[in-house]
Amino acid sequence: MRIFFDVDGVLIDGWHANSALRKPWDANLQTDLGIDRDAFQKLFFGIPGARTRSPMFDCVTGRRDLRDALADVLPQVGYQDDVDEFMRYWFEKDANVNASVFNLIDNIRESSGAKMYVATGQEHHRARYLWNELGFSRYFERMFYSAQIGHPKKDVRFFETINRTLAISAEERPIFFDDQPEIVELAISSGWEGVIFTSPDDIQQHPRLRHLWQ
Repeated sequence: MRIFFDVDGVLIDGWHANSALRKPWDANLQTDLGIDRDAFQKLFFGIPGARTRSPMFDCVTGRRDLRDALADVLPQVGYQDDVDEFMRYWFEKDANVNASVFNLIDNIRESSGAKMYVATGQEHHRARYLWNELGFSRYFERMFYSAQIGHPKKDVRFFETINRTLAISAEERPIFFDDQPEIVELAISSGWEGVIFTSPDDIQQHPRLRHLWQ
């Protein structure tokens, strides 16, 4: 059995599709770094309906390096210091590991031998931070992320690439936990068993996993 996990909203308790559950990493940008948070959000992440034309979209699809994109935007929002320091601030603030989920992952690995993977929308720098510095490499066989694949998660080709890479058969139906319903639907259309994640109970009570705790 293979099980895939999204990062933000599942493995990391920060951004979440449900706005009531969000813990934004940039809440104190103005106080900590003198950056106009609203201006940064609009310039870097884009506005609703136009996210695919933003610098961040270019980064998470592998078309542009995050450091270069930030170097263009940050001076426009009041930040004149080192870009690497800003990236470190971002990654460390956005590293609230969901310990309950990781405990469940440990239990599943030990009791079932299931292979664990990450499937996420990330650019290269944060992907390396998650894998190496935050220790994801200790829990997962591999991380599949959008900048590496060249397609965003909201593109069925993201999932098709993983299916080809791992030779996932139509009968296998890997389990996938993600907080965004539209991405879960894409995964289902690609032959996965997609589950909308709202809490660790969604993992522990999953029909194919709950016997591990009985």
